[in-house]
Amino acid sequence: MNSASDVLIIGGGAVGLAIAVELRLRGMSVVLLSRDFKQAASHAAAGMLAPHAEHLDGPMLDLCLQSRALYPDWTQKLEDLTGQSTGYWPCGILSLELAIEGSSPRQRAHLPSPQSSPYLDTAAIHLAQPGLGDRVVGGWWYAEDGQVDNRALTLTLRLAAESLGVEMHEGVEVLGLEQRGEQVVGVQTSAGLWRSPHYVLATGAWSRALLPVPVQPRKGQMFSVTVPSGAMASATAELPLQQVLYAPGAYIVPRRDGRIVVGATSEPVGFMPGNTPAGLNELLAGAIAVYPALQHFPIQETWWGFRPATPDEMPILGPGPCDNLTLAVGHYRNGILLTPITARLIADWVCHQQADPLLAAFSWRRFQAGAGLLPAPVPQPSSSQASPPPLNSAAMIQTATPADPISAEAPLAPAAMPDPKPLIIAGREFRSRLMTGTGKYANFDLMRRSIAASGSEIVTVAVRRVQTNAPGHEGLGEALDWKTLWMLPNTAGCKTAEEAIRVARLGREMAKLLGQEDNHFVKLEVIPDAKYLLPDPIGTLQAAEQLVKEGFAVLPYINADPLLAKRLEEVGCATVMPLGSPIGSGQGIRNAANIQIIIENASVPVVVDAGIGAPSEAAQAMEMGADALLINTAIAQAQDPVLMGHAMGLATQAGRLAYLSGRIPVKSYASASSPLTGTVTG
Repeated sequence: MNSASDVLIIGGGAVGLAIAVELRLRGMSVVLLSRDFKQAASHAAAGMLAPHAEHLDGPMLDLCLQSRALYPDWTQKLEDLTGQSTGYWPCGILSLELAIEGSSPRQRAHLPSPQSSPYLDTAAIHLAQPGLGDRVVGGWWYAEDGQVDNRALTLTLRLAAESLGVEMHEGVEVLGLEQRGEQVVGVQTSAGLWRSPHYVLATGAWSRALLPVPVQPRKGQMFSVTVPSGAMASATAELPLQQVLYAPGAYIVPRRDGRIVVGATSEPVGFMPGNTPAGLNELLAGAIAVYPALQHFPIQETWWGFRPATPDEMPILGPGPCDNLTLAVGHYRNGILLTPITARLIADWVCHQQADPLLAAFSWRRFQAGAGLLPAPVPQPSSSQASPPPLNSAAMIQTATPADPISAEAPLAPAAMPDPKPLIIAGREFRSRLMTGTGKYANFDLMRRSIAASGSEIVTVAVRRVQTNAPGHEGLGEALDWKTLWMLPNTAGCKTAEEAIRVARLGREMAKLLGQEDNHFVKLEVIPDAKYLLPDPIGTLQAAEQLVKEGFAVLPYINADPLLAKRLEEVGCATVMPLGSPIGSGQGIRNAANIQIIIENASVPVVVDAGIGAPSEAAQAMEMGADALLINTAIAQAQDPVLMGHAMGLATQAGRLAYLSGRIPVKSYASASSPLTGTVTG
């Protein structure tokens, strides 16, 4: 038997090595077991640090941004320890927009960007990077994104681990975890039994061999070329590419030593090894379309690796199913980017049992059996019950009977009473008056269940989140059933009328690709203000006028300005959508008087959008006479989003029924509810 010290780490890739280094720096003794250091996914990466270019959002974006912020000091510390360069280079990334082959110039492939990133039109993008292909018609500049040489980083981490005294054993294959009760008591390996007080699993694409976690291998093929001396931009030997180029079909990562790395396919082919003609041809075609000069550069190397993918493409981090087992697996395309934050979070947990709030969204429990079930309607207590059961979705799931299981796809809409005046927008009738969004959820499964629980039929999608043609990304097109839901593409992230018009056109094409050929809806957002996220009234009106002319059903997001609302109605908008309070603030209805004026004067539906934080506020807006609500953050970021979605659906209906039924007048004096005549006296 081999006796490990404080911690035993299984896995010798960048993540496992970084955790070992961090734990050793905190004074813990560490043993690390690796079957083959060269098989780690970190060797097959390109080293992009691209949370914005990858169009991440929600907890995943938060995690990646924190990790990117650690990179300068973290890599400097490693270089000081080893004297070895990591190849960290904050070079920025150009995320390119391509014209779709065989289509009109207006049709683009790729995505709008977050508000903080400047958009470069065709002329500007070709000036910023000479030599781009003709299909490149614009793009976004992400100055804070960058790269690291993943191979140099992995070597540096290994040297750091050795210098700090981490006991590393290569060529040791782990065969299984020996468990008793809630504890791992040993690790069976090809070199015998290993024991340790605590175990960390950092086994990448091979994790399912040891633990039933939903991690699958995705094969990624890559190649590199060498910049010939004749291709240098000037006599000063300046490299022709100074920034990473990220585009549909391929990304191109220049290294300072003259290499250019091109990647990567994402193939669900199990552990099938080797480069293939089809894979390399796909990469070559994508890269040459973006930067044609590459076709003349000599190929230096081709390779492949296996990335660990989870169903929601987010890692599994933190405490595992056993008390002394910690997980750090499933990083997929962002393993290198997430390495420093993973090491810090895992070390905090192992050393001090301190779980950062970030870890909650990445727990293995999100994939537990039952997570795909919708909660049943809240059971009503019988006369023999002292109190109702606890109201959380986990408890409510248990109330579903085997004879009547609740499907993850079945809507949990509250039973609706007939509405004498159904909601009609642009000639289309909807039963539900609650619209929902798709952002800020911990994962796609939680989003699906929350939307179903709300009973919503209209779901708004920020066009930039749908990863159309983005390599390796499963987008919202696959996450929701657009045969039962009506898509409302929105122009979130657009600062000008021109940008909003361009994104609206892309959104209409997106809806068509997803089977909604007659969908011309667009939620119009023009928001130049990055701090308070208040809409631009002039830009909104300009964009609305143009989009109406192009046949769109425009649903404009506006301040609660009665004059602007009337003007938008006059130019032909299908609704007006005044905000209740700033986006995501949860402040509720802060401008009720103005919204009431808009409602009284509108002849199109009035949808209260933004700021609602509780079901009582949703009911308030509907009682005022609003035709519908759009609620996202209050549901997605609730402690139990599924239950909150159900609550918001009920509140919307309650408020509508209250408005239709008419409340009693407010009086300044009391009025007894019991009769004052015919009472018993004496």
